[in-house]
Amino acid sequence: MTNLLSYLTFLYGVSRASQLLERVEKLLADYRTRIKPRDGTLTERDAILITYGDQVQTQNEKPLQTLDKFCEKHLTNVVSGIHILPFYPWTSDDGFSVIDYRQIDPASAIGTMFQPCRNSA
Repeated sequence: MTNLLSYLTFLYGVSRASQLLERVEKLLADYRTRIKPRDGTLTERDAILITYGDQVQTQNEKPLQTLDKFCEKHLTNVVSGIHILPFYPWTSDDGFSVIDYRQIDPASAIGTMFQPCRNSA
């Protein structure tokens, strides 16, 4: 709430900012009791990012690490989840003409991220 206080001070001055912050905090507390906790089910209020795992890239970094950093920086509290499109070996159709669903395309550089999962399966 310190950011909100600084905004309120800027907008309304020091003398009114503290009073307004108290009012906002009270409103938030009152409404929090009205909001039902989510059970994890998707609803019309959710937004899902659908992307290839290597869509966002940075030099000398694995694509999923770059995607993770990007999402953390730009999409926190914006999207509800991320669906990573196929990264299997494919022949055409941008990854949807899969050759082998049991393999991870070595060219994607994503396979190393899942190596522990593959070894335990």
